[in-house]
Amino acid sequence: MMKFIYLTNSRLPGEKAHAIQIMKTCAALAADVDIQIVHPRRVNRPWLQSVVDLQKYYRLPRDVERRLVYSLDLFSIVPSLPFGKSLAYKVVFAIQTITYHIALLPLLLTSSADVYYTRDSLTAALLVLLRKARISTVIYESHTFPSSRLGLGLSRWLVNKLDGIVVLTNLLATRYLELGVPEKRVSVVPDAVDLQDFGVFSKSAARHHLSIDENLFVVMYVGHMYHWKGVDTLVEAASQLSDNEQIWLVGGTPEELPRIEQLIKQLEIANIHLVGYVPYEHISTYMAAADVLVIPNSGDSDISRFYTSPIKLFEYMAAKRPIIASNLPSLREIIEHDETALLVQPDNPSSLAIAIQRLRSDLHLSSRLVDNATVLVSQYTWSRRSKRILNFVKSVISMSSE
Repeated sequence: MMKFIYLTNSRLPGEKAHAIQIMKTCAALAADVDIQIVHPRRVNRPWLQSVVDLQKYYRLPRDVERRLVYSLDLFSIVPSLPFGKSLAYKVVFAIQTITYHIALLPLLLTSSADVYYTRDSLTAALLVLLRKARISTVIYESHTFPSSRLGLGLSRWLVNKLDGIVVLTNLLATRYLELGVPEKRVSVVPDAVDLQDFGVFSKSAARHHLSIDENLFVVMYVGHMYHWKGVDTLVEAASQLSDNEQIWLVGGTPEELPRIEQLIKQLEIANIHLVGYVPYEHISTYMAAADVLVIPNSGDSDISRFYTSPIKLFEYMAAKRPIIASNLPSLREIIEHDETALLVQPDNPSSLAIAIQRLRSDLHLSSRLVDNATVLVSQYTWSRRSKRILNFVKSVISMSSE
């Protein structure tokens, strides 16, 4: 059986979507390969410190072996600083990253695997530098493209030394091809969903469980509140809706939520409900309680326009609720306007509010969008994603042995 080592400088469990993606991808790969996740030992967020069973927490079909390595994690001291928090976070992140990679060295020099897989460019660079030792095939999964001169320089040096690059969108693949990477060494593999995690509750049962009024028309966003996620636009759209059309915002961290709370207060909007962070196992219940699910991504960011493959998009489709999403190239790689979702002008609250009211008044349209999306999402399971990755890995190994 092929042996994989998956390296990630991430907290596991984690409150961000990448933790879901890592655990789901590795659990799916574990059906066909011997895989171990290597990640740093870090201080976790208070609400995640009690989580010990990641298989149960992330609803994984099988357990995945993990190995923790040392890193100096000083993030917890930053919030208590009287000033300079932004710079302090950068310094602390640099210290954690450097100490993690130093701690990786003994492991990499003594381990033996067929494939080393990472979504961290610095880790990929370290693997390439150690190739003459015990490193064989190196695969880098890229989720963005560098915008700084230093980042671009690292990518130019790195990409042609890698065995393969996995990306989430065709647009991101194009960026790497422009750097001279051979087409056969780049594979586009979007994110995915476990279909069985969703569609368990009816809308009525979910609302009863969550104490949501059956008479409300609930428009829901699930995810983080970064600016490029476009939640500000959804908040502004709320002012153009009626009182019984409620916006539910599910997710966010203590660092993100105050900005949204301030915006709601500033605009004096009453029909918004802030839920805060919800564990993965409860996400499907919230989505089942919604009438409409929204991806209001901003058009102001390259990651939003070109590189993202939101896990929430596939979860929304699996939840069997009509979707409204920003009309952006990255999202159009998966969904189509008036077929599997309504696509609206990004950063335009009025366009978003009109789409919400259109779906409320046109039940036939809502039903058609859900039916089409349900068929589409069956192509995007974590199992299928892992098989696409594995087929790509086998192809690059074959090329290297020729």
